[in-house]
Amino acid sequence: MSHRIEGRRAVLEALRGGLDVERIEMARGLKRDAVLEEIAREAAARGISVAEVPREALDAASERGRHQGVAAVLRSFQCATLAEVLRATAGKPESLVVVLDHVTDPGNFGAVVRSAECAGADAVVVAERRSAPVTPVVHKAAAGALAYLPVVQVTNLVRAIEELKQAGYWVLGASESAEMDLWHAPLEGRVALALGSEGRGLSRLVEASCDVLVSIPMRGSVASLNVAQAATVLLFEYVRRSASRG
Repeated sequence: MSHRIEGRRAVLEALRGGLDVERIEMARGLKRDAVLEEIAREAAARGISVAEVPREALDAASERGRHQGVAAVLRSFQCATLAEVLRATAGKPESLVVVLDHVTDPGNFGAVVRSAECAGADAVVVAERRSAPVTPVVHKAAAGALAYLPVVQVTNLVRAIEELKQAGYWVLGASESAEMDLWHAPLEGRVALALGSEGRGLSRLVEASCDVLVSIPMRGSVASLNVAQAATVLLFEYVRRSASRG
């Protein structure tokens, strides 16, 4: 089954990141800006065809119609395995992994991947069931980050968390009701951040598998952040502390 990536930045990063792109589709008559010219150059360098198609064809193939006049068609998109990630991170004194529990909104999923890649995370782990699949919406929200950051699909999140623990990861779960706040939480070394869906939070079994639960201090009137916003706060608090330690 082929996958589509839509949006100028996401398509460019798919090419730069070496994803298995079969062809590029551009809207016929589209005025080329600097990003589109770079897409054309990257495609030519890799021997990938650029086909001009009616905008209506892009609209018809798009999930939400936000393709910005360009799409990449992939031959396939391969998720990583947890074993591959653990091999790649073995021996690293610092490593950051995100675990998403029942996050079904593709926009949030993609936004988490984007923040995780920007923060230097090593992987995002999701369940095969009851999680958003990797779709064009996820690719666009990730803004090309899926070309660089492994996404791992597992059949059992609790088992995956146990494997992370065995590999030396300290698992922090985000919970609005946690007594410990983020500013006092242990955030160093090998850390896995577990986050649940907005409204539901972490499932009972995943929450019980965490080493510690933390909350994000809130000062305003709104009750909570969505999962993508919460993930960004947690990720960059880890980055801040890592930088402060030198």
